[in-house]
Amino acid sequence: MEGNKPWYKGSIWYFLNSLKLTLTVLITLAVVSIFGTVVEQNQPVENYVAAYGEKWTKFIVYVHANDLFHSWWFLALLTLLAVNIIVCTFERFPPKWKSLLNHKPEGKFDSKLIERFSNNQTVTVSAGSDAVKARMEAALRKKKFKFVTLGSRGDWCFYAWKGAVGRLGSDFTHISLLLILLGAIVGSFAGYKDYKAVYVGGTLSMPKADFEVKLNKFWIDYYESGQIRQYNSLLSVIENGKEVMQKQIWVNEPLYYKGVRFYQSSYGMAWSKVEDARLSLKKKNKDTPEKPVVIPWETLTKIPDSKYSVKVVGYTADFAYDEKTNQVYSKSPEASNPAVRLEVYEGDRLVSTPWLFMKYPGIFPAIPNADDDLVFVTFKPTMYSGLSINKDPGTNIVWAGSIVMGIGFYLAFFVFHRRIWVQVKDSGKSTEVKIGGMINKNNFVLEKDLKEIVDSVTSD
Repeated sequence: MEGNKPWYKGSIWYFLNSLKLTLTVLITLAVVSIFGTVVEQNQPVENYVAAYGEKWTKFIVYVHANDLFHSWWFLALLTLLAVNIIVCTFERFPPKWKSLLNHKPEGKFDSKLIERFSNNQTVTVSAGSDAVKARMEAALRKKKFKFVTLGSRGDWCFYAWKGAVGRLGSDFTHISLLLILLGAIVGSFAGYKDYKAVYVGGTLSMPKADFEVKLNKFWIDYYESGQIRQYNSLLSVIENGKEVMQKQIWVNEPLYYKGVRFYQSSYGMAWSKVEDARLSLKKKNKDTPEKPVVIPWETLTKIPDSKYSVKVVGYTADFAYDEKTNQVYSKSPEASNPAVRLEVYEGDRLVSTPWLFMKYPGIFPAIPNADDDLVFVTFKPTMYSGLSINKDPGTNIVWAGSIVMGIGFYLAFFVFHRRIWVQVKDSGKSTEVKIGGMINKNNFVLEKDLKEIVDSVTSD
């Protein structure tokens, strides 16, 4: 220890206690966070190559910009900010705490101190010093000041204070920032975010969870104008093979279970399956087809007035064919060129497996070398519900930090530390009162307090 300076207060300590360091780290975190929102996170490398080229992709992967919020250097910045906050708090908190515990002024009271305050008054009261002392005590209690009294008969001194806890506002704010940082780190490493599309009747398995979620029903509510008002999912939580919870969710109304939230995010039509297809039998000797028959997905169904049965085994929303791989696929999820693949049976014998196009009926015969044919009229789509899945165990820590920050802001901006010094001195036929003080902010409040105290003491 050099002089009265503690051993740990060297150059490193003052570096960590620097406001410049705080601002530098905060600005750096803000800039890299913006960068992290521009560059999509946790994508396959080929996606970055397609978007930015091979050269920039190497840089993105090298600096971990593809997983920025888990990178070592981003965590190092958060750690440096946390250490900076801890050092600043440790540097400033002990003197504040000491002053909170000990309000008695040290040494002999000096009345000239009052005259040095910018807020001071001297008044003469035509009453005895004992009476003025009693009035002063009553006035201070009325204003909810705590005070200590020094001196002796005829020469009384008061030291009063109020709102000292307001000085701790910045310390509460520092603690809240540490809690929010901790919550963000816990949520980043122990939590996850995901998106899943699930069909009605389908289930989702959660990572690191002992339950599944089943989509029982999906539907859309409409306004009278025909516009979509809301889309909804009825979800069940399945645990150990049993349904333990069921809830209807919609936008901004999630399902919450064991720390995992399921949000209604989107919806759409499946591009690889349908609920059912509507097919019509068309006889070659008639111009118009028969009444459509509903053919449920992968269900063998008899076609009335014919010797055929049909099963729908395939669907594509926007039909396309790859000649190199001999594969059928959908160019888009939109039903721009819908087609169904059938299995057509005559009795138990499979006679054909055609693709039928809704927009191009009859382009390919469904039943070769026969007097009957099938026409793809329309279909009932299989709807899926898009669910955003979010598990963030750091949420409660962040909420606690937010509450502490609210307390800190209240203490810092609405609780004012006021200190008042008073001398009540008998001057013979009257009593002289000197009063002055200081406040950490909002000087108008102190002026008002002093005026009301003086008015109470001087009023007969």
